[in-house]
Amino acid sequence: MKITHEISPATGAQQAGHSESRQQQPTSLAEQTLAVFPLPLFVLPGGVQRLRIFEQRYLAMVSESLVSESLVAESTGKGFVIARYDKAFDFNVPDWGTKVQIIDFHHGEDGLLVIDVRANHLVSLDSFDVRGDGLLMARCHYRDHWPTLAASTKRGELGQALSALFAKHPQLAELYPQPEFNRLDWVCARFLEILPLSLNEKEKFILPGSFPQAKSFLDTFILGQDKIN
Repeated sequence: MKITHEISPATGAQQAGHSESRQQQPTSLAEQTLAVFPLPLFVLPGGVQRLRIFEQRYLAMVSESLVSESLVAESTGKGFVIARYDKAFDFNVPDWGTKVQIIDFHHGEDGLLVIDVRANHLVSLDSFDVRGDGLLMARCHYRDHWPTLAASTKRGELGQALSALFAKHPQLAELYPQPEFNRLDWVCARFLEILPLSLNEKEKFILPGSFPQAKSFLDTFILGQDKIN
């Protein structure tokens, strides 16, 4: 079942050109207490992930998120946070994560709940607490990421490479019915999510000023080799 959300001005379509703008902080999300889902995933704003849900605490999390999102717009919806699972930290997650919204759900052939989530923005995490049902909760503060680049009138080499990868992997393309191959920041973020790098390596690209380094890294990693398996 598809869930339709309104797109806020900060995440909507950009005019063609080479200008950029900083991510705008959603005024209603300066601080929230949200459920935290520890997973071995790296998700940046605009990314989509498909998750299978079976533990009771996370089924409750999904149910509560769906109820909140049916009552309010995306900019104020509750959602939840995906945070990197790491036993080295207290509560098995670092002090940051990605706030996501459920955009689709269905039951798989095995009867398990399957949800698609889209990443809205990064968050800093503190004041962790474990709910009675075992669900991890944390106070979340909006965390800035890269500037949002305007779409170019011409698809660059990285955009062409990502488009070719989507064509090769329909299950990946299915998650993005409206891909933004002409927007360089979107292309770089999707590559970082799917490349076979350690989560620790990927984490250096969450800083607001890290886009030039990410672009340089991908130019070498992607365009410096013939193909991605």
